[in-house]
Amino acid sequence: MQVARMKAETRTAIGRNQLRALRAKGWTPAVVYGEKKDPLSISISEWELEQHIKKHHKVFRLEIDGKAQDAMLQDIQFDVITDHPVHCDFIRVDLTKPIEVEVEVAFAGYAVGIGRGGTLVKDHALIKVRCVPTAIPESLEVTVDSLDLDMSICAREVALPAGVELVSDGDLVVCHVAKLTGPAAEAAPAADAAAAAPAADAKKPEEKKADAKKK
Repeated sequence: MQVARMKAETRTAIGRNQLRALRAKGWTPAVVYGEKKDPLSISISEWELEQHIKKHHKVFRLEIDGKAQDAMLQDIQFDVITDHPVHCDFIRVDLTKPIEVEVEVAFAGYAVGIGRGGTLVKDHALIKVRCVPTAIPESLEVTVDSLDLDMSICAREVALPAGVELVSDGDLVVCHVAKLTGPAAEAAPAADAAAAAPAADAKKPEEKKADAKKK
């Protein structure tokens, strides 16, 4: 994973009104913590942060008042109305030391069991792995094409890039195909029957003429 650079400044604004004034000037308040050091309050450019979010950057080299600090973006809070970031947390990291982190699972393909009256259930969309910060995968792809009814994929079956180790329980079910029940299951055969009806009524021209002569 790319190590993105972002400038930051130490922050003294703490109260609600002060933070509101800070955001009005285009700055987002943040905190850097971890590695047994005191938390550090900082402010970063809202525009610059949004550009990094769009590019899914997670590992940063923060330049805080001219001093470099490697950190990983741990959490972002967004305004429910404007969807702009209003606060974020960074955790200090050593780029040479492995850390544990959750990575999103990307499901690809179309499970064969869906065509047999099933539905794909995504049990766990996040898997915990261990690796150095620069090796964190953006996502872990899982192909579900071969999944039939009552079949599942466990965490140990998910392919991991070199240098990445599984931390989650290997028996953790990532996804499975379950048979539809209730109204949804009843609607599926009805839809299939409706789709098949026109095909059953379709006859060749010579067959229609033969029927007309019989009448």
